[in-house]
Order: sequence, then C-alpha cells, then structure tokens
Amino acid sequence: RVVQWPALTVLLPAYNGGAAVVATVASIAASDYPPGLLKIIAVDDGSLDDTYAQLLHAGERHPGLLEIIRFAGNRGKRHALFEAFRRADTPFVVTVDSDTVVAPDAIRELVRPLVLDPRLGAATGRIRILNRKANLFTRMLDVNFAMAFDFTRAIESTFSSVFCTSGAFSVYRASALRRVVDDWRGQTFLGRPCSYGEDRSLANFLLRLGYGTSFQRSALALTLVPESPGRILKMLTRWARSNIRESIVFTTLMFHRNRQGNRIWPVLEFISTSVLVLLHLVWFYAILASGLANGEFLMRALASTVLFGFLYMLYFIRIEGGREFPYALAFTLFCSPLMVGIFTVAGFTLTTRSWST
Repeated sequence: RVVQWPALTVLLPAYNGGAAVVATVASIAASDYPPGLLKIIAVDDGSLDDTYAQLLHAGERHPGLLEIIRFAGNRGKRHALFEAFRRADTPFVVTVDSDTVVAPDAIRELVRPLVLDPRLGAATGRIRILNRKANLFTRMLDVNFAMAFDFTRAIESTFSSVFCTSGAFSVYRASALRRVVDDWRGQTFLGRPCSYGEDRSLANFLLRLGYGTSFQRSALALTLVPESPGRILKMLTRWARSNIRESIVFTTLMFHRNRQGNRIWPVLEFISTSVLVLLHLVWFYAILASGLANGEFLMRALASTVLFGFLYMLYFIRIEGGREFPYALAFTLFCSPLMVGIFTVAGFTLTTRSWST
C-alpha cells in the first residue's frame, strides 16, 4: 500500500496528432492522482498540421497543468522525449502518446510498483485499442494487443524483465533515466542513428544497468491505431524492425554483470521467442521452395496454423471472454503468412529512419 504518492511529470511527444491530443490531455487531467502532484510537458515535434494550436487549446482548458514546447522542425520522437525529460524535475516520469487516453486510475496504478519496489526502473501499462470497432483489422489488432500485454508482458514481468516498456503508456524512475538518457538519445545501429523503437531500446538500457522492468495490468490506456491496411502494415513493419534490432542488442546484455535477480528465465523466454520466429520464417519459405506442388505438405501447414490459432483463441477467451474471441483465430490465419513478409522487409530495412508513434 502506497502511503504517500510522488510527484509525476507526464512526457507527451506529438507529431501531426491533431485534435486527438486534446482528448489525451483531458484524460490525464481527469486522473484521480492527488492534486498538485501531476504536470504535463508536451512537445510539438515540428508538426505540419494544427497540433500546436490543439495543444494551446488544451492548455487553456486545463490551466497550470500543461507546459508546451515547440520544435521548429521535426527532430524525431526520441529527441522530443529527451527535451521533455530534460525539463522534468520529479522523481518519476510517465510517457503517454498523443493519440492515447488513460483510465482515471491508470496513472496511480502505473506508478505503484515503482514506489513499492526500488529495484524497478520502469513499468508499462496495459494497452488496448481505442478505435477497435473500426473494421476487421482493428479488431484483430486489439486481440493481438491483449495477447502481447496480458500474456507476453505478464510472463516477462514475473522475472522483472519486460523487454518493451510501451511508449504509449509507461513510467520511469527519473534517477535511472538520467544514467542512460544521453546514450539512448544518441544510440546508433550499423552506423546509423536510431529513430524508431525508442521504447524497446529504453527497456534494454535499463536492464543493462540492472534495473527491473514490470507490467502493471491494472493500469489501462487506450490508443488509436491506423485503420487502413497499408498504414497498419507500415506500423507492424516499424515494430518488427525495433524487435529485430533490440533483440540483437539484448544478446549483448543477457549476462551483463550489472543485471540482478533472475538471469535464466529472461534468457529462456528470449531464446524461445526468437526460435519460434525463425522457425516460422523457415516454415513459410519451405512452402515457397516446394513450389506449392506438394498438397500434403500444404495441408499439414494449414492444419498446424489452424491448431495454433485455436489454442490462441482459447487463451484469449480465458483472459478476456466476451464476443471478440473469433478474431483471435482470424488474426492467426491472417498474420501467419503476413508476418513473414513483414519480418523479411524489416530485416532488410533496419536502418530506415522514421517518426515512431
């Protein structure tokens, strides 16, 4: 039980967010966090739309809550977060994307594990999709989000090694961030500056220092996702690039001397996940190499996909229930071949630079 809640700064980077940022600020302002202990530093990262005007409007609606920084040109999300953190003076900082709304108790629930456990450097919330009812693709993505957080991150949290503290909604210990933020901002990979995957990267930096990272299921946030297939593919490809790059980085710190606590389970989870991805790639390209001529092989591949999708669906029913469970099976059938192409493209475009949101 937390006796005294700490002061918090919400870091809110925005790029071409438009009117959505008003709803984001309003949800933060409506939090049941103790009055006077919460403030927002928002950064307009050279937006080409009316994001800055919308931030000014939000500031007028919530006087004294919002500090606004405006970049003359686009620098990237990492630089926007860095500038906001540089101006923060609280012991904890929370990152919230400009297209995300948080539940009234979410910020209080999110910071709780860091207050109670000084060994934790960060905690990530439970992210679901705000516009999930838009079409079939957003409904499938919502199922994917449920599994990614309520299954994958929940498992990783049991040994305090959540590999991705989501940029949409996470909290960080400021004293830990100060030790890594300069290197994080200037991170390079294959000789090129890193622009995407700032959340996965930041988790790796903290794990290398020996801090734990956690998942807080009771801290709920809803985020907007693209609705068109083309934009969804771009988003998934960007995430795949981040996963590939930071998985390579994680191999260099798995047994780092600074890492405390359980070392074996994080490594086993990381290796098993990586092997599954590699087997998926091999399985798919084996089908292509067969020239689609071996009908028996194709039937077995389809049957294994359906079986995996059925198990996926059963677990989704267990954690979520409701009427959305058919989308778990649909997601598996849709994404099994698609994700191979996404990871293949991502692997050949690791040095691409883009604003990740």
